[in-house]
Amino acid sequence: MTSGTKMAPSTDAVPFRIKARENADLVRHYLEHLKEPMSFDVFPDLRVYDELLRQHSGIPLTQARVFEIGVGERPYRLLALRAMGVDVRGVDAEVPVVRLSLRALARVYRRNGLERFVKTLVRRSLFDWRDNRAFRQTLTRRGLRMPAHEPGRVLVADAAELDLEPGQLDLVYSEDVFEHIAADGLRRLVPRMARWLKPSGIAVIRPNVFTGITGGHLVEWKPRTLLAPNGRERRTEPWLHLLSEDFKTNTYLNRLTRADFRALFSEHFEILAEDVTLPDLGRDLLTPELRERLAHYPDEELFSNQVRFVLRPRAGGSQPV
Repeated sequence: MTSGTKMAPSTDAVPFRIKARENADLVRHYLEHLKEPMSFDVFPDLRVYDELLRQHSGIPLTQARVFEIGVGERPYRLLALRAMGVDVRGVDAEVPVVRLSLRALARVYRRNGLERFVKTLVRRSLFDWRDNRAFRQTLTRRGLRMPAHEPGRVLVADAAELDLEPGQLDLVYSEDVFEHIAADGLRRLVPRMARWLKPSGIAVIRPNVFTGITGGHLVEWKPRTLLAPNGRERRTEPWLHLLSEDFKTNTYLNRLTRADFRALFSEHFEILAEDVTLPDLGRDLLTPELRERLAHYPDEELFSNQVRFVLRPRAGGSQPV
C-alpha cells in the first residue's frame, strides 16, 4: 500500500489491553443485539438514494449505474441493489465474506491479518446468521430474491488507487467509511470520484464524523446504544475522544472534522446538501461543565453524527491524479 492508507482499517496498532477491552465490548454488544426483536432493513437508505437521483439527476435508482465505496464484510446495500436489478459494483479494503468458507477466511487472513480473521470467524459463526436471516426476510417481503453470488462486483483494493472509466457512473455512495481513510488517501480519492461520475451524477457520502459523540467509534457510544430505551452503563465520559490527548481506539480514524470534510469535498464538488442523520444525538449529555471543556468545538461539530453530503462534480471535471 502507498501513502499510509490502511488495508485493515477496522483495526489499528493500539496496546493489547485496548484491543481486548473493545473486542469484549463488541461481543457484549452482539449478545445484547440477540435479545432484541430481529430487524434489518437497508431500504430506507436506498429510498434516499432514489429520491436524490430523481431530484438532482432526473433518473430513478433502478436505471442508475452505481458504485459503493466501502461495502463492508456484510454488503447488504449492494446485495439489495442487485436484488432490485441495479447495475452496482463496489470496493472495500477488507475482504467481504458473503458466504462462510475456508477459502474466504484464508483470503481474509492473507489480506487483512490475524485479528481481522478472528473477528470475522467469530462474528460470522455466532452472530451474523440472525442479520442474514432478517435481510433475506426483508427481501422476501418486498418480493425480491437474494441475488446470485457475483465475486467480480466487489473489488478488494484501496479505493484511492482505483482507476475506473471516467464519466460512467450516476451515483457513488458510501456510508460510515470516509472517516477510516487516511487524509492523503482521501485527497486522491475525492477527485477520482468526481471523474468517475457523469456530469449529471451525484455522490452521497455519509461519514461518521470524528467530532460527534459517536465519532470515537467506541462500542459504548454507538448510535444504537445511545438510542436504546434502557441505556447502558458506560466506563468513559461523552466526547472522550475530543477531551483526551491519549485517546486510542482499535480502529483507524483520520480524525477529520465536519469542516475538514466540507473543505475537501468543495475542491472538486458542488455541495448540494449537508444533512445530519442524528442531529441532536448526545445533546442531553452535554452538561454546562462539559460544554465549557469543549468550548473550542461549535455545536455543528459536536452534533455532527453521520453527516450526509450530497455532491455534484464541478463543471469541467477533475484532472487526473
